[in-house]
Amino acid sequence: MNNITRTMLVGLISLLGVGCTTIKTNELTLDESQKLKDRSVVLNKYDALPDFPAQTALNVQFGLIGFATAVSNGNDMIINNQVKDPARDIAKELGNGLSENYNVKVVEAEETVSAESDVADLVKSHAGYDYILDVKTLGWGSIYFLDDFDNYKVMYTAHVRLIDIATEATIVEELCSYVPDYVETNDAPSYEQLEDGTGLKRELSKSVDYCVDRIRTMAKLHAQTNQSPQVAVN
Repeated sequence: MNNITRTMLVGLISLLGVGCTTIKTNELTLDESQKLKDRSVVLNKYDALPDFPAQTALNVQFGLIGFATAVSNGNDMIINNQVKDPARDIAKELGNGLSENYNVKVVEAEETVSAESDVADLVKSHAGYDYILDVKTLGWGSIYFLDDFDNYKVMYTAHVRLIDIATEATIVEELCSYVPDYVETNDAPSYEQLEDGTGLKRELSKSVDYCVDRIRTMAKLHAQTNQSPQVAVN
């Protein structure tokens, strides 16, 4: 692999946010979970998605021009197949879990907000609720296997926050990066399956499932209890 190819591959992975270390896990504490009970949570929605680079071995050979082509082709895949933001499905699943565990009222936001919004903007947009469940797609794209130019892995990264509107404090935060691993690369979608949407939607669905499980586990969004463990008495 030449230096240009290596640089482009590293650049794509960086663009997707994979391996980002600036976002640290912030778990839901017992006290915070108790305050959630019977409160309201609004599911935030953004008005725009990042580019979806669909990189091929051919594109890589043409450096930045090839990368621009990959972005154009990838965005066409998203538009032509009417692919929805995976972050919204992640938010719905997490919201369902919060509803079941803490009896919160979960509401989907009626309006979208700018993808450039900060916490203050989100709080202003969702006044009237107690908490904001903010799930944002940071990056996504597809790339060929280095030893198999005919099949592709679809990568996805999301940033999740649970924001207390009254204090504007982020009480839960987690980063989820999904990079599929295949024993046989032939099991991964072909470029044609990305273009027609079948492989693309299947892989993104896997991303949603993976991120929901990881976020629930890492951020401790499961039901919590303050009961002390029972000790057997002889």
